[in-house]
Amino acid sequence: MNTVQELFERGKTNGVPDLAILSGAEVLAKEPNLVANVKGALWAASAGIFLPFGAAISFAENAVKNGVKVLTECPVTGIEVTDGHVTGVKTSQGLITAQYVINAAGLHADELSRMANDDSFTIAPRKGEYILFDKNASSIINNVIFPAPSKKSKGILVCPTVHGNIFIGPNAQDIDDKADLSTTSIGLNEIITGAKKLVPELPLHASITEFSGLRAAANEGDFVIRPSKVTAGFIHAAGIQSPGLTSAPAIAEFIADILQESGLTLTPKQNFIATNEAKVIFRELTNEQKQELINKNPLYGRVICRCETITEGEILDAIHSPCGAKTVDGVKRRTRAGMGRCQGGFCGPRVTTILARELHVPITAIRKETAESYLFYDKIPGSCEVIHHD
Repeated sequence: MNTVQELFERGKTNGVPDLAILSGAEVLAKEPNLVANVKGALWAASAGIFLPFGAAISFAENAVKNGVKVLTECPVTGIEVTDGHVTGVKTSQGLITAQYVINAAGLHADELSRMANDDSFTIAPRKGEYILFDKNASSIINNVIFPAPSKKSKGILVCPTVHGNIFIGPNAQDIDDKADLSTTSIGLNEIITGAKKLVPELPLHASITEFSGLRAAANEGDFVIRPSKVTAGFIHAAGIQSPGLTSAPAIAEFIADILQESGLTLTPKQNFIATNEAKVIFRELTNEQKQELINKNPLYGRVICRCETITEGEILDAIHSPCGAKTVDGVKRRTRAGMGRCQGGFCGPRVTTILARELHVPITAIRKETAESYLFYDKIPGSCEVIHHD
C-alpha cells in the first residue's frame, strides 16, 4: 500500500485525472474474483486499453498515404558517416542517402548505434511470456489488474483485450539471445503463480495459446531518446519498454523537436491526410449492414475464419491496403484471422491460398512471418523400395 500511495502521488503530480485509492471492500465490489484478502488498490478511472497491432498498422498506413515509402525485408548493413555527420544507410537493397537518421531499431538499436560510431548504450533482451484465454473466460475480470510494480517490471497482470479475451503475464527474464521467443514450462508456471495471487480461480482450462515477446532493455534503465553525441544527424529512439506503446505519439513529437533543434527545417504538409478510412469489421455490423455489404461484394459473405467471423472481403482489404499484408501473420494482425480458439487450424490454409492468389506467387512462396518461415514445400521426389519376406 506504500507503493500504491507513491503511485497515487506521482499520478497527481503528472496530472492524471480521476485517481483514487480504494479500500479492499471497494476493490472487491469492482472485481469480485480478486483475491479475498486484498488490502486496497490504486484506481485509475481514465485508463484504457487499445489494440497494439491496430495502432502500429494504422500509423504505418497513414504514413504511406502521406508519401512515406516503407521498405520491408531490407536489413541495415551499415551507417555511412562522413566528417562526423550521417550521410546514409547501407541496406540489402542499396544505399539510402540521408542527412538525418532516427534509430528506432528496438532490440538492435545498440548495434545500429555502433555502426554510427556511437557505443553510448547497450540493449539486452528481456523476455516476457503470456497465456491467452478464450473469450468464454472473459467474465473473470472487468478491468486491467496490476500488482504493485517493482523497479524491474510492472509485474504479472491479468488483463482484458479489446476483442473480449483475457491474458496473463508477462514475467521478466533477462536473456542473451535477441531471437529467443520460446516459451518454457518454468516461465509459464511463473506467470500462472503470479496471476493467481491476483485472481485465484484462473480459468486455465480456457487457455488457447502461449507466446512470448522481448523488451528492448537499455542499460541506462530508461528510454534513450536523444541525438547522438558522436555522430551528427543520428537520433536515438531506443530502449522503449512499456509504456512505450502508449507513449509513441508523445515520443514522435519529442523526436520532431530534436530534429528541428538539430537543424532540420520542418514545415507542415499542406495536403496532409489526417485520418484513415474506416475498415470493414464484418462481425460488428448489424444484419442489415452485413446484407447490404454482401450485395455490393459477395466476398464479404464468405467466412474464412470461423472463430472470429473474418470474411474473404476483409482479408483482401488487408492485403491490398497501404502497407498491406504479405504473410499469414500479417493477415492475422490486420484482421484477427487465426487469433481465435483454433489458432488458425481451420483458416490457415485458406488464408495461405488467398495470399498466393492475390500476390501472384505460388503457395510455396507464402510464409508465416519471417524470412524463412515457409509453410508449404513442393513434393520431394523419392523412391519406394519394397522388401518381400518369405
